[in-house]
Amino acid sequence: MNILNNWKMLDLVTRDGEELVCIEGRVYGSNPRFPSSSHIRTSPITAYTLDGNSMIVTTRRGSEYVLGKPEPTETFAQQRLLRRLSRLTPATAQSFDGIESQLTGFDDNARRKRPLATANMG
Repeated sequence: MNILNNWKMLDLVTRDGEELVCIEGRVYGSNPRFPSSSHIRTSPITAYTLDGNSMIVTTRRGSEYVLGKPEPTETFAQQRLLRRLSRLTPATAQSFDGIESQLTGFDDNARRKRPLATANMG
């Protein structure tokens, strides 16, 4: 499952007045569309579950993300997200305007600078 770190909540409103919540952050995991450590914006959040200390969000496109550490400037980010999601009304498919997950930034040099793990077979 993909993990979102340094995440923040985005409140969006469509032209039809529909309120949406998306999340933006650095994704880590096995999603082939996004190389690890890519900065992404999710499609609108439609559901969430709490699993122990972890929060898992589900997007309109069906992707699931475990929310890791929020962006340091986002005080009480998870509590604010929970409050915001509880006020949303379910959207109908007719009002969907095509907002999708998208790559908003990727530093390919960061991957090259990371030291490779080696095993001591001594």
